[in-house]
Amino acid sequence: MTLTEGVENPLKPPKGARKSWTIYQALKRRIVIGDLTYDSPITEQALACDFSCSQGTVREALLSLQEDGLVDRRGYQGTFVTRTSDEEATLLVRLRLSIECSGMERAVPRISAEAARKLRAIAELYLACRAERDIFACAEVDRAFHMNIFKLAEMPMLEPILKRTLLQLHRFTVSRNRGKILWRELKEDPHTAIVEAMARRDAEQAKTLLAEHIAFSLSRLAPEVHSTIFPQVQSEELNMQLA
Repeated sequence: MTLTEGVENPLKPPKGARKSWTIYQALKRRIVIGDLTYDSPITEQALACDFSCSQGTVREALLSLQEDGLVDRRGYQGTFVTRTSDEEATLLVRLRLSIECSGMERAVPRISAEAARKLRAIAELYLACRAERDIFACAEVDRAFHMNIFKLAEMPMLEPILKRTLLQLHRFTVSRNRGKILWRELKEDPHTAIVEAMARRDAEQAKTLLAEHIAFSLSRLAPEVHSTIFPQVQSEELNMQLA
């Protein structure tokens, strides 16, 4: 999968990436899609053997996962995948809506033709990942799309918070639907309309489309959390609008 010139591909190693990045990505994939759970043992020695590398390299990868909140390193007890709960997910969704919708109001007046071009390219990459039915790649690209929008808001203190929130919510929704992703129920292209509204400098429409995108995905992948956050009447109307 390629992107147009000047657009960073979230699926490719960053320039100068170390071996630990490859291990980090491989383990993150397994955690996000639900292959690696709290009950799965994680040992540096076993991973070093699996990836043909030193335990120090594995340790670097695990530290990155710990920064993401995906694992908990407990000294001599070992490393464990963190648990997720509906209560935490509910709070994270509310946090996400607050941060992203506020960010959109600031991002729209700052969008340039070049920024819109990059967002369109990322939206196209998402479609390519969807065509291959790669849910992890879709999640990686979706996060890149939202983070690129938020960077336009110029609120750097909130960027790491949003980045971790998005990752944890993707992990929450995808892992619990392991092997049960019904692609036909997910909106085929959730991003392009958002970009076009931004390009028109229509902040209200862009913010509405953003919120609908978040709500719709949640209604399909975590309906119990969706029903807690969004009133049932709104939920039914939303489903009719986006069907």
